Amino acid sequence: MHRSATISARRRGLVRPGLFAGLLALGCLASGAALAAGSQSFAVPMPAPLPPVRVMTLLVALHLLGVCFGLGGATMLDFWILRWMRWGRLPAEIARIFLFVSKVVSVGLGLLWISGLGFLAVYAFESPDKLANPKLWAKVAIVVVLTVNGLVIHALVLPGVLRDIGRPMLEGVSGVRTGVFLVSGAISGVSWYSAFALGLLREFNGQVSGGLLLALWLAAVAAASLGAYLFWLHLREWKLRQIGAALRALEPERGAPLAEAAAEPRGAAAPRIPADRILPLHPAALRA
Repeated sequence: MHRSATISARRRGLVRPGLFAGLLALGCLASGAALAAGSQSFAVPMPAPLPPVRVMTLLVALHLLGVCFGLGGATMLDFWILRWMRWGRLPAEIARIFLFVSKVVSVGLGLLWISGLGFLAVYAFESPDKLANPKLWAKVAIVVVLTVNGLVIHALVLPGVLRDIGRPMLEGVSGVRTGVFLVSGAISGVSWYSAFALGLLREFNGQVSGGLLLALWLAAVAAASLGAYLFWLHLREWKLRQIGAALRALEPERGAPLAEAAAEPRGAAAPRIPADRILPLHPAALRA
């Protein structure tokens, strides 16, 4: 079982870069389509009597789908990981669901790249001044880090962590891989919600520098990494205390039969006769 899981994980590691390359290629095609549509007032003609649909509307739709798939899937994975850390194991069927949801997150990330490159292409021809928005490039930088972090997770972390979800998480995993797992998980969670927040906060357009936004993002990643590490240490110590308490509770039960057995003489398996029922035997009776 472990061998097959490792082989499948290696295959997934080989397929994952091809998946991202394909999604980036689709993003380039979307950018080219947006550029071609730029000569037609950035609208896609629809059959009568429907009016033309703006390219920006289609890109926003793809972007929202990417956020739904990526942010929703990443949040669900984080909840499963927290439950795994808390209870020490997960049901066996969760492994396949875990991998499936991770693929959904990858699709969401690919949709973000497709729509994001399309946004840049439309901005370049429709309103180049929007490209000077620091918030836009801060979001691009966060998505780049999110993409690299996803490749690291699927290539280095998941094959070892998901080897057996029936055991406590990170048990038998090296300290380096444990640190990579905790930090990469913090980067994933913080980056998804940071990109989501930057997409909503239009008040930051042209008002907040990109350096400040990235500094806040880095501070959030550091705080989340430290919190994940402390939480993992707390759960590990709590489990050790629970095991110690269980062993101490079993000691009297194991010790009592042993003490009674030590007090009994060997061969005294027969029940004892009360003293008042023992008849005295005189020498004359013995001679008779």
